[in-house]
Amino acid sequence: MKKLCVLLGLSLTVLISPVSADALKNSLTNMLNEKETSSMVDLGNINLNGKPKPVQQVRKTRSSKAVIATVNGHKIIKKQADDYLKKRTQGKVSNFDAIAPEQQKRLVYELSLPVLVLDAAKKELSDIEKQAVYTRTWMKKEALTTTITDEEALIAYNQITKQAQENNATAPVPPFESVKDKLKLQMMEKTIVGKLMKDVEIKVL
Repeated sequence: MKKLCVLLGLSLTVLISPVSADALKNSLTNMLNEKETSSMVDLGNINLNGKPKPVQQVRKTRSSKAVIATVNGHKIIKKQADDYLKKRTQGKVSNFDAIAPEQQKRLVYELSLPVLVLDAAKKELSDIEKQAVYTRTWMKKEALTTTITDEEALIAYNQITKQAQENNATAPVPPFESVKDKLKLQMMEKTIVGKLMKDVEIKVL
């Protein structure tokens, strides 16, 4: 009887083992084919020897009235630097605080040149030389806002030609195109002087 029980046990083991093996195989296969649904972080791609990326610091932007540099005691405010930077970069950059420190230094260097020239001019130029500089600068500024058209120059040219004919001038009048620019310059100077002398009060003592 005991021997029969042992044989029956072995027979059941043989019958059950293939079924259990197939179930285990199927279970493992399913696990391998299933997509990752775990909420755990994937640590497979971590570089243990890597260094952390530096955090970029956001630079503060100062007020347009803030002093960003001094040149021999002369203050340079941020608005001056911003305007100059905008002009130098053709409008691409207009915030002095947004550029690198080395670029800031070069920009301040360029801004300091007119200040240094002015200081030197005040010390070294005579009063007569200073007046000449002021006069040229003012005339140039007025010339930029005074326009003489080709039509206006042609009218003046025709008047000059007519006067020459009336006075029986023997010298030939040059062609308009050859004297146009010079005539326009003379007319511009006359216009500027006329504006300057308008309503002026002069007393001869």
